[in-house]
Amino acid sequence: MSFSRRSVASARLLLRNQPPRRFGSHAAHPAHHAEPVNESFGRSFYVTLGAFASSYVLYRMSKSTQDSGSQSWISSFIEKWTPSEKVFEQRNAVHTAAMEKAAHDRHLFQSQGPRAAYELKQPEVSFNSSPPYNVSAGSVVDLSHVVAHYERENKEKEDSRVARMQDGKVVSLYD
Repeated sequence: MSFSRRSVASARLLLRNQPPRRFGSHAAHPAHHAEPVNESFGRSFYVTLGAFASSYVLYRMSKSTQDSGSQSWISSFIEKWTPSEKVFEQRNAVHTAAMEKAAHDRHLFQSQGPRAAYELKQPEVSFNSSPPYNVSAGSVVDLSHVVAHYERENKEKEDSRVARMQDGKVVSLYD
């Protein structure tokens, strides 16, 4: 029983995937031929033929005027609508001046060194970062000696940099 059900299911899938049969046959009916129709070349044939003919005529006209030593009418038409070299030189000069000004401004802004700042900005804030509420008496420490230490360290770095610059050595901003 189960074998027959499996075979029926697979046969059903095979039949479902096949194209349907058409039982109409032309062999039983007498041959019917359509009457002859006059077909023209169509519009695209004549457009293509006209394009080839006109391009050949234009080529021959331009060739004949070039052989005589003068410019063809096509070349003179193109030259008439092309701007002169003077216009291009003026455009280039304006563009070059604008680019030089932009480069000068960029170098001006980027050549400024970093701000002189201490290694610790506002050291009393960074050490005393907790809120001042519920602080027991005597727990706040005087940090003036820490600020003096970092001021002295930065002054020594600046003095050594100035001394190297006076010797003529190249000095980086990030030393």
